[in-house]
Amino acid sequence: MFKSRLLSAFVLISASTLAAWGRESEKPAELPSGVLMGMKIEAIRHQGDAAHVVTTGAEFILEKSGKIRCFQRIPERREVATIQIPPGNLPLKPQRQNDFACVFSAKGMDLSFQGDSLVIVKAREDVELAVQGLFKPAYQADQQGKWLFIDGLGGFGVYPTFAAKTKAPDLAQAAWQIGYGVPKGEEIWISVFPPRPYNWKRACEDLMAHEGNEPPYTYPSTALIQSSARYCKVMVVHSWFWPGGDREPWKIPTFVPKDRKEFDRVRDDLHRAGMKMVPYFSPYYYSGNDFFAEVRRALDEYKVDGLYFDGVTMDFRTSYEIVRKTRQMLGDDRILFRHCTSDPLASPRIYCPFIDTYCDYIYRGEAGRADLELDDFLRWTLSGHNISNAVGYWVYTGSTGKPGYVRQAPTREHIDAALRHEVRLPRTEIGYELNLAWKPNDGHLEFFDKYYYENLARICQARKKQTP
Repeated sequence: MFKSRLLSAFVLISASTLAAWGRESEKPAELPSGVLMGMKIEAIRHQGDAAHVVTTGAEFILEKSGKIRCFQRIPERREVATIQIPPGNLPLKPQRQNDFACVFSAKGMDLSFQGDSLVIVKAREDVELAVQGLFKPAYQADQQGKWLFIDGLGGFGVYPTFAAKTKAPDLAQAAWQIGYGVPKGEEIWISVFPPRPYNWKRACEDLMAHEGNEPPYTYPSTALIQSSARYCKVMVVHSWFWPGGDREPWKIPTFVPKDRKEFDRVRDDLHRAGMKMVPYFSPYYYSGNDFFAEVRRALDEYKVDGLYFDGVTMDFRTSYEIVRKTRQMLGDDRILFRHCTSDPLASPRIYCPFIDTYCDYIYRGEAGRADLELDDFLRWTLSGHNISNAVGYWVYTGSTGKPGYVRQAPTREHIDAALRHEVRLPRTEIGYELNLAWKPNDGHLEFFDKYYYENLARICQARKKQTP
């Protein structure tokens, strides 16, 4: 029998549909479950000779010919890609489904369709797969067979779990193609994006300050918190409050502040000021045995409002699992702020929107602009708008256009460019990124506060009037 754990909004696959597509296997693979940040399977239905899988951000039409048509639904519906299953591997057969995922099988492969608009093809035998693009991207990047294709409305990415040799597609063609030979035991992840709506409240109201530095600035002062609260509702506190400070704050087995009294004072000051506290954690550098148990304890004991992840892993499947599990732990209200300049693909040019989408904010730019022009760097690698739909923040000091790590305040030109591409800048008065450039009373912070926040408010107000 076709087993399911479905939301009331699902359209169930009928018995006649099952007969047309095949029977459930005796031992289907375990499915991920749980609706996170609103991403779910909205419907699975049969129309004619095709099955339709509708997620929050995408629709997949599985034709009997083996063609899978991939549509994005946000901000508008359009077909962006097709996946072609070889005729020799057909037919596709439904296996099972729940609130977040469903599985179809074919000869030698399983295909999982997920609520975050991911299709995961798992090869049980060596299989051939063709992915065809149906729009002309404004930006593309590749690494070892992984590809990312984006324009102003969205796009898709292809992520093999193995190092694949692929030929660059001819983007001058109306429909262009990438072919893969998928070895037995490997997977290809195809991500249609954006997977969820953009969070304008996070982008326009829940603005971020980034503070914390070496003593005596480890714990933001009450005055600094009150100053930040004029513009921001979130304060990310950097690593200096952990043992080891910024020299080696990450390789700790337990998250225990050096000065618990001061840590609590900062949190309480922030809460009194109407702000949220998001302290530094790093799964990438953590040296203990159970990261999630330690994070859960810290969340419960310290009563903080979210987590700042400084890197996760350099394996995209592991990073995906960690970020999804973290979001499940946090719920939708608490904040996940993730610094991901080069992880999980060891590149600042190509990244994973299906991971970023589980974050409220992403933080990029520390490794420079990757030889991209400023506008391309900001729009296609840093802004999450119509890509992951996480709010993109700029690690400005790592990508000013000058060599190395430059501690200076953002220029008028760069503020304008950031806002033009739906990118945000953190406020940093005595903090990790910009503080050494701002000497007392030199006017840099006053200019930033006035110019950046006034222009951001104007843009957000105009956006509010345009949004139904």
